[in-house]
Amino acid sequence: MLSKIADFIQPRHLGLVGLIALAWAYISLFRYDHFGIEEAAALDLLINWSIIHQIASPVALFGIPDLRAIFFIPLDMYWAGSLPAAKVYTMLTLFATALLLYRWGESQHGSESSMMATALLLISPLALMQTDAIGSGVYLLFCFVVAAWMHEQIQEARFLFNAWYFLLALITAMAVTMHPMGLALPLVLGWQWLSDPETRQKGSRLMIAIASVTVLMLFLRWGWYGIEPAASNPLTVLTDALLGSPLLHVSSWGIGLLIADIFVIVAGVALYRRTNDTLALIFIAASLIGIFNSDHAWALITWASTLYLGIPMLIQLNAKFGWQGLVGQRGFTMVVVMLVAIVSMINLRGVGTVSVLHLKNQSDQLIAVLEAEAADTNLAFVAASQWPARTLLACHRDVLPLPPSTEDDALFRKQTKGLTHFTFSPQDPALHDLSRNMAALTDKLDTIALMSGGVVLKTKHTDK
Repeated sequence: MLSKIADFIQPRHLGLVGLIALAWAYISLFRYDHFGIEEAAALDLLINWSIIHQIASPVALFGIPDLRAIFFIPLDMYWAGSLPAAKVYTMLTLFATALLLYRWGESQHGSESSMMATALLLISPLALMQTDAIGSGVYLLFCFVVAAWMHEQIQEARFLFNAWYFLLALITAMAVTMHPMGLALPLVLGWQWLSDPETRQKGSRLMIAIASVTVLMLFLRWGWYGIEPAASNPLTVLTDALLGSPLLHVSSWGIGLLIADIFVIVAGVALYRRTNDTLALIFIAASLIGIFNSDHAWALITWASTLYLGIPMLIQLNAKFGWQGLVGQRGFTMVVVMLVAIVSMINLRGVGTVSVLHLKNQSDQLIAVLEAEAADTNLAFVAASQWPARTLLACHRDVLPLPPSTEDDALFRKQTKGLTHFTFSPQDPALHDLSRNMAALTDKLDTIALMSGGVVLKTKHTDK
C-alpha cells in the first residue's frame, strides 16, 4: 500500500509541499499595519482602490504610477482595500518567479544547482522583506524571467511579427517604470538582436517597439518616483540579503563585501565564457546598473544573480579539485550551501520581530505621528507629505504632496493655506529651499516632532 502511494508522489509534489510550508512562514512573519510599504507600491494600490471604489482621492496628484498598477488589477478587482491580500499576491508572484527560475536553471546548468539556488533565494530574509514591502525587486525579477522566456518564443516563432512582440514590449515598459535596473531589459535585448546579422532584420520591429516604450515610459515617469532611497554604502544593503532587516542589526558591510566579491567573480567568469543566455546577461546588467541606486530591490537582484550563476560554478570547482566520492565531489559545496541556509533561516525568523515590536524606519516614524494626529476626526486634517502615498495609506485622511518652494514668502503662505500638517526631511538636498520657506512661517507652524529622519509641523489652531 505504501509503495503504491510512494509511486504517485513525484519530486514536484514535495516541492509544492515545501512552498506551502514556506507560504505559512511568510504569512506569519508579515507585518499587518500600514507601515513598511514601498512608496511607489502604495501609490499603485491607492490608485487602483480609488478607481474600483469610485472614490475621489488626491492620489491622482502624486504623479504617474509605475506599471505595477496594471499588474495589481486582478488583485484589486476582488480584494480592493486589503493590504494583506496585496502582500500575499506579491508572495505568490515571488513563488511563481522562483519556479520559472528553477526551470531556467535546470535547462542551463542542471537540476542540482537550480534546486539549491531556488531554495536559498526563497529562504533569504531579503526575499521576505521585499515581499512584505510589496517591493519592486520581486516584480523586477518576474519581469526579467518572463522577458527572457518571451525572447526565446520570439526567436523560435515561425512568423516575423507575432503577439509575443506586444507582450514583451509591455513587460519591458513595466520593468523600466519600476527601477533603473529595468533598463537592463532593452539594453540586453537590443544588443542580442542587433549584434547577430541573422536576426538583425527579424528583430528590427521588436527593437523599434521596445525602444519606443522605453523612451515613452522614461518621459512619463521622468525619473523613478517612489523607489527606496539609495544607501550611502551599497555593501550595507547587500549585507541585508543574509542578516535581514536593518532595524534589527547594526549597519555593517563585511558580508556585503563578500557577496559583492563573489558576484564580481561570477559575472567575470560568465562574460569571459561569452555566455549568450538572455537571462544571465540581464541579471549581470541589472546588477551593475542598480549600483547607482543601491536599495533592497537591487540587493535582491544581485543576490539572485549570485546564486543562480555562482552555485553551478561552485559545483564545477568542487568537482574539479575534489576527491573521488560524494564527499570529495560535493563536500565543499554542501558546507557552503548549509552555512548560507542556516544563517538565512535564523535571520528570516528574526524578521518577524519587526512586526511584533512595531519597529519603524525613520520616515515611518514621522508618518506614525501624522497617523496619531489624524485619529481625531473632529479636528481638521489636510497634510502635505514627502511620502504622500504611504501617509495616505496610514492616515486615511486627505494627504497632498509637498508644495513647491518659492522665493516669494507671501505666495508660499497663499499656496499652503488650508494645510494643517507638513512632514518632510530637511536634510534632503532637494528640499532645502522648502525648508527655508517653512522657516519663514514660524508664526503659523508648530514643530510637534523632530527626529533624525525629518520633522512634523502643525498649523496653529487646526481645530478652527
